Amino acid sequence: MTDTEPEDTSPRAARLPSAERHAQILDAAMEEFAGRGFAGARMAAVATRAGVTKGLLYHYFPGGKTDLFEAVVTACVEPVLTEARQVAGSFKGSARALLQALIELGYARLEAAPPREQVLMKLLLTEADRFPELARFYRDRVLQPALRLTDSVLEAGVESGEFRVEAVRQPGLAHVLLAPILMGSIWRMMLEARDAPDLPAMREAHLHLALRALEC
Repeated sequence: MTDTEPEDTSPRAARLPSAERHAQILDAAMEEFAGRGFAGARMAAVATRAGVTKGLLYHYFPGGKTDLFEAVVTACVEPVLTEARQVAGSFKGSARALLQALIELGYARLEAAPPREQVLMKLLLTEADRFPELARFYRDRVLQPALRLTDSVLEAGVESGEFRVEAVRQPGLAHVLLAPILMGSIWRMMLEARDAPDLPAMREAHLHLALRALEC
């Protein structure tokens, strides 16, 4: 425990290292947000679920409930953004193959997404109009990084002569390339499994349309 960290003498907290305690708090926060929504969630309830004091909770998340929610979202989305950056950074093939790999990664992540991530997306969709700070956070930490990475791959394709410049410079193209994956996530939340779109079929149609539209 650091000098600035308030002491938490609860039995559950005392036996956990800081990193594990942090993860435990995020798990507890997810349960609270899933059960009560962003508006109804309470920091005291999260502390109880996590078995820590409210003071310790505010030590980790001084901005309160908004900081905590953003941390939960970050914990869910940062791994896939990091993986996508790593794929792009180490990729040795063509820009076309890289774009395909990233789209396939998006669908693979969507198929493997645990229920907690679907809950987070649902909360963002339903609460963002009442809590604009959530929308800004999603824009800055999730959407914009994904768009920048997509744009960089498209520009690389122009430079290598693989993609048509007039197609790549079409305003909104990066958004259009990401949109089917986002809609796949929304449909999976709205519909039962038997009625939800077939993700492998969506992926193949997505790749076919995108790559054919871009190729020289």
